[in-house]
Amino acid sequence: MQFSQVFGLDHLKKKLIANIQNNRLPHAQLFLGAEGSGKLGLALALTQYLYCSDRTDEDSCGACSSCRKISSHSHPDVHFTFPVAASKETSTQYMNQWREMHGVSHYFNTQDWMSSIAKDENKTANITREETRSILSRLSLKPFEGDAKTLIIWMPEYLKKESNVLLKLIEEPPQKTYFILVAEDLQQLLPTITSRTQITKISTYTLAETSTFLHNKYGLEKSQIAHIGRLAEGNLRLAIQLIENETNDFATYFREWMLACYKNDIKSVSELTDKLHSLGKNQIQLFLKHGIAILRECLLYQTVGNYIINAETNQIPFIEKLSSTLNASFIEKIYEQMNDVIYHLQRNANPKIALFNLSINIRYYFIRN
Repeated sequence: MQFSQVFGLDHLKKKLIANIQNNRLPHAQLFLGAEGSGKLGLALALTQYLYCSDRTDEDSCGACSSCRKISSHSHPDVHFTFPVAASKETSTQYMNQWREMHGVSHYFNTQDWMSSIAKDENKTANITREETRSILSRLSLKPFEGDAKTLIIWMPEYLKKESNVLLKLIEEPPQKTYFILVAEDLQQLLPTITSRTQITKISTYTLAETSTFLHNKYGLEKSQIAHIGRLAEGNLRLAIQLIENETNDFATYFREWMLACYKNDIKSVSELTDKLHSLGKNQIQLFLKHGIAILRECLLYQTVGNYIINAETNQIPFIEKLSSTLNASFIEKIYEQMNDVIYHLQRNANPKIALFNLSINIRYYFIRN
């Protein structure tokens, strides 16, 4: 991957290129950013630039042998570590799936990855003890084609206590060995690991940047781009999913769900919960994010004088009616509880139980209003 293929982040690209050109590239770096922020693409672009035999002042050439091999994730001196599904498995067993995933997008998250390698998307992700042994073995070898070895650890949060095995290796690596850790949650990493790395924070994309990305990639109408951009909140993975999964009519589902809760129709609530559960955990989170955006517009319409609803035309009447049905306090509580459900789903909560419990709570707010 070239730097030109990573959307935005120009200031970081210049900094990383300058580090290599001035021979000041840290041996251990931590790329820290939220989901959908482009951190993995940036790590891959940096690695390709490091190995490129014909690089320019702005980018790798993309055509030399090293560039081609790194782009296809087949360079013998560039190694990858990522979460897997079983305790005895290692990353090298899943390189074909890793290549396929990158062929689609580099904005994927752990759930997307686990869905591609495990039949059950709820399977617990883990970077295993076997993986740390494999790392020690791979990095003990001399470089095959160049004078440097690189290990990219994607989502090192899943190392847990196994990261202790790597402490000395990161602190005193073999000559010309580079570590690039790509993480989302600093709190989940051991301080002894983070203290041994140079942290590069990858900012979330702005609404303007997200809109530009969507326009360049899909050429959508401005109103649709604006709507998706607001829902995505700078997360390009989510923006892509919202567009490419448009077959699921979240707007209709949400209206039916709110109506069933309003009517205290437990049977319909149960049927809708089953329908949403069948979509899978990732789609449920997209559905809830759509609902959160609707509730935000309801709250603004109710509390801000002469507020113009920022939504697709066919959703405006529903937003107006919903905002007149619930008071601001209850809208805020439902908003918070939807965010809580998303949080718990990301941590393997049972989707069906979480949705039904949320429905009961929403029903209660309608009754009390």
